[in-house]
Amino acid sequence: MKAVVKTNRSRGIEIKDVELPTLKENDVLVQVLAASICGSDLHMHEGMNAYEWVSTPVTLGHEFAGVVVEVGHKNHAHLIGKDVVINPYIPCGHCENCLKGQTNLCDHGKGSMSKVPAESLRYGFRENGGMAEYASIDYRNVLPLPEEVTIEVAGMLEAIGIGVRAIERANILPGETAVVIGPGPIGLSMVASLSNYGFKQLIVTGLTKDKGRLALALELGATDIVYVDDENLLEAIAHKTNGNGVDHVFETSGFNGSLTDAVRICKKGGEVLLIGISPQESTIATSEIVRGEIDIKGIYGVTEQTMKRAIAMAASGKYPYEKLITHTYALEEAEAGFNAGIRKEAVKVILKPSGE
Repeated sequence: MKAVVKTNRSRGIEIKDVELPTLKENDVLVQVLAASICGSDLHMHEGMNAYEWVSTPVTLGHEFAGVVVEVGHKNHAHLIGKDVVINPYIPCGHCENCLKGQTNLCDHGKGSMSKVPAESLRYGFRENGGMAEYASIDYRNVLPLPEEVTIEVAGMLEAIGIGVRAIERANILPGETAVVIGPGPIGLSMVASLSNYGFKQLIVTGLTKDKGRLALALELGATDIVYVDDENLLEAIAHKTNGNGVDHVFETSGFNGSLTDAVRICKKGGEVLLIGISPQESTIATSEIVRGEIDIKGIYGVTEQTMKRAIAMAASGKYPYEKLITHTYALEEAEAGFNAGIRKEAVKVILKPSGE
């Protein structure tokens, strides 16, 4: 079968013919119908400097969906023929974080002091993922899809789930205000997920070169946009909020200078949710956080419950997730899809192993 493989730690990917996966007793065979290219996939395409924890060679893809065509044990036969989306996290099930339901933070009992990528993050990183015609997946990691969710939207539900995880951790009330920093794929999916929460103002910030993405933000439900290289961010937010600032700031860019800005545009008693990962250490305005009683929260990955919420939100028809898909390619054209993402021509790229 065909697969997108990261064969070594230098730049690039390969489309390879690989063996069909073999099933263990708890596995099911998923025929992949849609796989989405994530920012982390783009980073791994460009080189593995920040991904020393990722095994190579490995089939990429942690955002994908398909149909179960075979099972490793008869007890799971009811899954055959089901459309499913994959949860890429395989938790140990018995560590402190797992017992709290924080399976996205599970390090398989290795302790939680080191803030490293969770050991539970498996498919597409430490184990073969879904940029392939077929994938072998633990039956506990396939989540059935209602018919209201298209397979293309299902293919990017894990990315949507990042924003849903932020909503789970936020304290949102109708009539409040929010800023999303960064109109990348996660930022725009965050806007789509926030669009039905009754915000009085939902402001998205970006650069003038992001004009197309910021226009899409307005289509997705943003009320205002700010070009941070064309106007002073603090002054712009003060003007739009009558000097009050906003209740919630969702930082999705990962730019190390954004944290201080995020604190300063947040009103007293508000919260800043950090979703983007910066490769550099950041300076934080501690005195302003203290005096303003600002809550700072980190957001990382998804849990099974997060994925189920994302499925329900997509099935409701109330969130414009389909607008995030800008490019679709056959699996064999994956390099073109990666290049569209790297050049920021695309928002979400869907790969179709079936070629349909």
